Amino acid sequence: MTETQTAAPARPLRTPLTLTGITIAATLLAALLINWLAPGLEPMQQRFIAVLALAAFACIVVAATSRDLFTAGRVHAGLLIVPALVILAPFAAGIKDIGLQAGATLVLGYLATGVYEELWFRGLILKSLASWTPTRAALLSSALFGLTHLANIAFGANPAITAAQVVGATCFGMGLAALRLRGVSLWPLIILHALGDIALQLGDVSTAWRWTFMVGGDVTLLIFGFLILRTVPTESAKTTGNS
Repeated sequence: MTETQTAAPARPLRTPLTLTGITIAATLLAALLINWLAPGLEPMQQRFIAVLALAAFACIVVAATSRDLFTAGRVHAGLLIVPALVILAPFAAGIKDIGLQAGATLVLGYLATGVYEELWFRGLILKSLASWTPTRAALLSSALFGLTHLANIAFGANPAITAAQVVGATCFGMGLAALRLRGVSLWPLIILHALGDIALQLGDVSTAWRWTFMVGGDVTLLIFGFLILRTVPTESAKTTGNS
């Protein structure tokens, strides 16, 4: 076996791990800089500034290295029905009134989160796994997506809640990765992602119901992801960035 053949299997894994390391480092660096420059800001304000910077960073990287991700794929409305119903469920009881300024900040912050995380994980990282089978690619990209949420501790997040968020984000990511591998473009995924976060914050439900919607939604998207991936040809993963 030649040296090239020996090294080849490691290459597909090296890129997503490197991209994950970059996003974790960028998040931690943003937390340190914001805390140093504006130590008096509340954790939520710090996260808001950080995610705006990270969204801009992701857009720049994608524009410079994989511009096709901005246009690849289609809406595939039929595939979005189940995820949309799951994600919008917390709004069934109405919308909380938290004030115009707070509401606008929350919506903008979560929209930026959707842009950043979808471009990075369902965009760059999933594309880097094009040589893998769709299910393996979706699982790894989703697991890496979940693990990066550990960086939230740097913004003062509760470690136990963060651990639960890692699991939930992995399940949530599996559903979105499956949609991407079925040819859905990144823009509907960005909207779904943002709406999911916004609904959990602004849905007028009790804490118990909020956790029920969150856990139930994540489990549903995990199962949904596995189900729709059953109909994805292996070669589909190779055309994710070029469809």
